Amino acid sequence: MVCAANICRSPLAAFQLGRRLSGLAEFDQVIVESAGVTARTGSEICERVRRLERGTGFAAFADAHRSRPITEAIIDHASLILTASTAERSAIATLAPAARSRTFTLREAAALAVVPGFADEDGIELEGVLDRFAAVIHGRRGFVAPSRRPKGLRRFGRAAAPTDPFDIADGHLAGAAAHDRTIAQVGEVAGLLADALPRTAPRDVA
Repeated sequence: MVCAANICRSPLAAFQLGRRLSGLAEFDQVIVESAGVTARTGSEICERVRRLERGTGFAAFADAHRSRPITEAIIDHASLILTASTAERSAIATLAPAARSRTFTLREAAALAVVPGFADEDGIELEGVLDRFAAVIHGRRGFVAPSRRPKGLRRFGRAAAPTDPFDIADGHLAGAAAHDRTIAQVGEVAGLLADALPRTAPRDVA
């Protein structure tokens, strides 16, 4: 999971998705980690996320979390890279062009996962479940369009430019209401993605 500062969207998404995947037979051994494209090393998770997230185990997760910048080594070891927005997706592509085929925004991955599969997807044979998931949804790129364009967040009383439909906008510094919307969106999309992941399994496994 990758966002900007690695103190709000990406650690929350890592916690939410990791918790949900732990209950899925094919994905319960998946390790979900986070980093940030502009992150400093060692910052704690943001206080608003700490106050609002009540999931079992989150308090300990938040206490242990410290931000870290994304590196080529982290990218190289990741089977799947999910970003909060297209800005971070672009940053990953610049840092490691070879990772483009396994880098998606959270919303993008959730949307691609529910696209009707193609017959040749059953022939994708990769050892890791996330390696296979990345290969399947990469093959579906171009076959899905965002359902709607999210509203722009307000900054200092003025509406910011609308974000890309596949983004979870950074509401961290945009006021309490925008921040809360961002936190809610992370949880919503993590749930959608966890529900959609099993749909990409081979037909004789699903």
